[in-house]
Amino acid sequence: MKRENTKFIVTATIAVLMAVAGGTDAWAQSCPTSPNYYPDFTSNQSCLTPNNNGADPGYPGFYPVVTPPPPPPVVSTVLRLTPNATFTAGSAWFNTPQPVSGAFSTTFMFELTGGNTDLSPADGIAFVIQNSALNALGPDGCGIGYGDDTSGCATTTGGIPNSLVVEFDTYQNLDDPNNNHVAIQSCGTSPNSSDNLPGGLPGPCNLAINANLPITLADGNYHTVTITYTGASTTLLDVILDGTDLFPGGITINLATLLSLNSGNAWVGFTAATGGGDDNQDILNWTFTPQAQTAVISQTQLTTLNFPNSSGNSVYDYNAQLTAPYPTPVVQVQPILMTQAACDAIVQQSFWPARCFVYENAENSGLDAAVMFAVTCPNSPGGSCGSSSNQNFFATLGTDFEFLASENPFFVYPGIFGLLNPFPGWLKGSGPNPQNPCTPPPSGPLFTSNQVATFYIDGGHTTGGSGGTGSCWVATYDTPGEFPPGITITTPTFTNYLQNQVVTASYTCYNPITSKPTTSPTGPYLTAASCTQSEFPPAPSNTNSCTSPPGPIQCTGPVDTSTLGLHTFFVTGIDSGGNTNVDAVVYNVVRKR
Repeated sequence: MKRENTKFIVTATIAVLMAVAGGTDAWAQSCPTSPNYYPDFTSNQSCLTPNNNGADPGYPGFYPVVTPPPPPPVVSTVLRLTPNATFTAGSAWFNTPQPVSGAFSTTFMFELTGGNTDLSPADGIAFVIQNSALNALGPDGCGIGYGDDTSGCATTTGGIPNSLVVEFDTYQNLDDPNNNHVAIQSCGTSPNSSDNLPGGLPGPCNLAINANLPITLADGNYHTVTITYTGASTTLLDVILDGTDLFPGGITINLATLLSLNSGNAWVGFTAATGGGDDNQDILNWTFTPQAQTAVISQTQLTTLNFPNSSGNSVYDYNAQLTAPYPTPVVQVQPILMTQAACDAIVQQSFWPARCFVYENAENSGLDAAVMFAVTCPNSPGGSCGSSSNQNFFATLGTDFEFLASENPFFVYPGIFGLLNPFPGWLKGSGPNPQNPCTPPPSGPLFTSNQVATFYIDGGHTTGGSGGTGSCWVATYDTPGEFPPGITITTPTFTNYLQNQVVTASYTCYNPITSKPTTSPTGPYLTAASCTQSEFPPAPSNTNSCTSPPGPIQCTGPVDTSTLGLHTFFVTGIDSGGNTNVDAVVYNVVRKR
């Protein structure tokens, strides 16, 4: 922003954050491992280190929300980065460096209100990853608290080095396309710059920009942002604003090589600034979730999130596709790795003797692990999927993985004629905290239903219906309550047939009796997937004609009467979970008299 006067800028760390008037001392609080300011900033205030440029010592600080969003969540206390006062700059960093070389997802709500000059609103806020210092702060005005600007609208105090920034810019300076855009900025380990498009060309630190936003950033309303990074294997950074993917497909950025990190870690937090224009620039809540990924899902195509292990190789995924409209279709998935014994102990409280699949190379080439998935919807009311305002989340959810039979010793049971039944499960549960649905309740089981719809043994592919919410999910085998498809053979029967007599087989494979009843929201949802015939001695042809799923599969086909003696006619039914059933009828072929 064009400066109305010149000020000498200094960086100062505020020793004590200014709490809400009448609030209590926050220094006695213990800090979570990662930022978890939800539903607002009432707690863990001392876990942030604030800095300002000396213009307004009370900022950043904690203040009452200006315009409360409709609950949930209930927002009372916000982090105010700058007040509606001119030429201020502020930053706030979570005290503990966070793992940023691997996958992560961060979600926050912001609100920009109360501009009181002719140039307002200005200038904007930024989410920043930096490994410079806990007192890092850049210029005011168009520097947005993180970067220098060559257009002369900010003091040249130096941008924050060794940083990556996602800026939300609300004022048009000479290097800006407009007064309402989102840009991704980094000069690697060098000082950052807020130059977006000087002379219409990307500035040296500009990696991406979206100047056609679906909303107005500084309209006084609350807005939700989710930033997700896929980690070293696919190195994609994406930004979702109020459910809109601003950079479809993501921006290729490898944080492990772009920045100089401390064992893969860096500080995370926010900056903001005002210049000749101003406004209250508030963060309403904020969570940072290592190893999580976030995506916008739809009804038209499957969305797949690949999760890399510590070696950078993607060895398993989570996938989702809506089966009904959902107003805020942003899904966050956090894998939770544990030993099979620990996972089994949780699962078997309600599904004994089910066992959790052990994913091969889940962490690295030498460590395999069971995986639970915490599935939430950060842009929906309360951050959980469904059950709010009668908006239920209906989707097909699944995972693909590799596994070793030696690590899953009870994976198969001997079935009839040596056939195998895996009895797979896709268990769903929800703990008392909707933001962390895989946290077990103080008493009682975590998992309450089996939603499995399909399973493929080759590799490992499990899907199921969401049942209206996100919640916690885990793939299992040896899961109780499942039976193979039912089979009815109408023809042939246990009788004599004349040699070369034309006999047409008629048989049906039914959905397993435990499949989802029409009146119940819980599974399992297995259906009959295939129905085939065979004979012994081998018949010249076993070609059949069948109706297609869903529903019972009804088939007809030839019966072999070409050879004399006893014949055995087999029907094999396989359900969508890979469970197999075989039924048989013995008949006799005699000579014509």
